[in-house]
Amino acid sequence: MTTFASLNLSPELVSALHKLGYDNPSPVQLRVIPKALTGASLVCQSETGSGKTHSYLVPILAKTDLNLPRTQAIVLCPSRELARQVYEFAFAFTKFFPKFKVRLFTSETEKTQNLEGVSGRSNDAAPHLIVATPGRAKDILVDNRALPLQGVKTLVIDEADMLMELGYFDDIDAIFSELKEGTQTMVFSATLNQELKANLERYVDARFLYEGEDHKTASGVAHHFVDVKHIGKLEALDRFLRIRRPYLALVFASKKEDVNAAYAHLRELGVEAVAFSGDLDARERKQALRKIKSNEYPVVVASDLLARGIDIDDVSDVISLDLPSDLSYYYHRAGRTGRFGKTGDSWIFYNADELRRAKALLAQGTEFDYYTLKSDSLVPTDGSFLKKREIRFKHEISEDQKRDISIAKAKTATDKVKPGYKAKRRKALEKVAGKYRRKAIKEKVREQTNKVYAAKAKKK
Repeated sequence: MTTFASLNLSPELVSALHKLGYDNPSPVQLRVIPKALTGASLVCQSETGSGKTHSYLVPILAKTDLNLPRTQAIVLCPSRELARQVYEFAFAFTKFFPKFKVRLFTSETEKTQNLEGVSGRSNDAAPHLIVATPGRAKDILVDNRALPLQGVKTLVIDEADMLMELGYFDDIDAIFSELKEGTQTMVFSATLNQELKANLERYVDARFLYEGEDHKTASGVAHHFVDVKHIGKLEALDRFLRIRRPYLALVFASKKEDVNAAYAHLRELGVEAVAFSGDLDARERKQALRKIKSNEYPVVVASDLLARGIDIDDVSDVISLDLPSDLSYYYHRAGRTGRFGKTGDSWIFYNADELRRAKALLAQGTEFDYYTLKSDSLVPTDGSFLKKREIRFKHEISEDQKRDISIAKAKTATDKVKPGYKAKRRKALEKVAGKYRRKAIKEKVREQTNKVYAAKAKKK
């Protein structure tokens, strides 16, 4: 098995990795670290939980001149929780490299605190590595010019897809423009669509792209649909936890109010649980994350804020009380378990009202198995209720249908924006669509019936 010692790293760095519990590089680390050590820019797309963070931290540390007291690398993360996690990974190396200085710049602390020790622009105070959220990094490094950036050799854009979703690329542009030409830029992302690729062209002239195995989540994750039928989601969660008895469960809901309701319900039942969502202020989020990472509670109820990139040890089960509108977030949720070669289970609660989104997820190709939640057991099923396809017939829009659509729009038109006018128009258009859909189905059935009769006539 390949070890870090084979990657042309110093004995001191290999020893530090060993003492931190890292002996064998993951597939992404094995591919990316040698390329990163050459100083080349690159883009890495790999599944969550694959070890992306050390894929850039190890080469950054390997290339840092610890005798040169100036900033040599910047890592940009989309949230303060992710930034703090990366900072903690990096700070762990200071035990073995005392000269190595790392600073964290995020909005969880006041700007004046972020500037402490650097506002005087003393070379002695300059961190070798800065880990930051883009907005705070721009504020301190570009607007306040608190540190010179001429010595920066490496810029890391971590969780690039999330940075794009949150609209951070203007801040990244401002930081990038301050760096010298030819600065190594490393981009890491769980997904990489065409829009993101277009956004990255300005930073990366990369001839190297590492794409991990064709898994949306780690291969150790088993995916399950749970039909909760007419049971309320909160009652279903209570039943499931009593039946399954997970070692550490992460329970996700798309809306903050649903997170709060699930947390309150569990606490009322006496379940030891902690909540994490955007409703918490910076101090509360920091405290909650500390409790989560120290495994103080067997159940964590969270919004999708916790689904991206946060490492939580030993999560055995991920439970989705619903499916997010952006289905890619389901895979980020599921990726909180089965990390770093471990196994785990991801469970999705659904009922008859949520079939469309569940079927859309099934259509993406991930393999699921199926259960029905009873009062005291999870009963395996064949999933036929969920897998059964809706009957759809494509048909060209006729002139009559176009006319009826125009009439429906005209009847619902208004000079002023009135409450409910969009819903009224939608219902009118759905009524027209339903009429012609039924007509198309009848025509298709008639056509199939005629074929049957024609076949019988031929036999005679």
